[in-house]
Amino acid sequence: MQQRSLAFCFIEHSRVTAMKSPGVSGKHQVITGDGVVESDFVVLCGNAYLGSLEPRLNGKVLPAGSYIIATEPLSEAVRHEILPENYAVCDHNALLHYFRLSADGRLLFGGRCNYTGHDPKSISGSLLPRMKKIFPQLDQVTVDYEWGGWIGISANRIPQIGRLSPTTYYAQGYSGHGVNATHMAAQLIAEAIDGQAGRFDVFDRIRHHRFPGGENLRSPMLAIGMLWYQMKDLLP
Repeated sequence: MQQRSLAFCFIEHSRVTAMKSPGVSGKHQVITGDGVVESDFVVLCGNAYLGSLEPRLNGKVLPAGSYIIATEPLSEAVRHEILPENYAVCDHNALLHYFRLSADGRLLFGGRCNYTGHDPKSISGSLLPRMKKIFPQLDQVTVDYEWGGWIGISANRIPQIGRLSPTTYYAQGYSGHGVNATHMAAQLIAEAIDGQAGRFDVFDRIRHHRFPGGENLRSPMLAIGMLWYQMKDLLP
């Protein structure tokens, strides 16, 4: 089979404002604030940050905030006490928390997923109470780092991998499992562009529905629904 030669161009901090389908030239035009990029193929993989750039995908992914803190490096004795087998762990709550040890001996503790569209005033202030409840021996540790961002939630929690046209592909909606699912999506889309779409088509055949409520109401509606499950998480 003939192999395609693919060239990639990475331009950071250059927001895409519009896209034009192939015209006479046969190439897509991706319009940014700094110029126009022409290409044979377009892959839309902005996930929770795609916004309303592509109307056919708008509303099929709901942005949700997720956050992590990293403690100061812990002693070997403390590390062995809290995670003796050095496993990565998550709880079984609807709004789950997850944690593991880093290579330099810190506890990475994440969670506090929210659907309100607003970041917490303090990431550490939101996550520390739960961390200290699970690990009371860490009551006096210092948090050295905190960060967060938006993950893309799909209604059925299945990654959305498909095509909008013969030369326009998309991948999104990993629902918090993007570390492994993004690698899979990239491989399947690369195979499809190269003419080997058998595995890609398995995902492309899955139908994905938009979240109800429209652009203005879908996040508040889901936030109210998740509040119910958060209350259930608190019950014994």
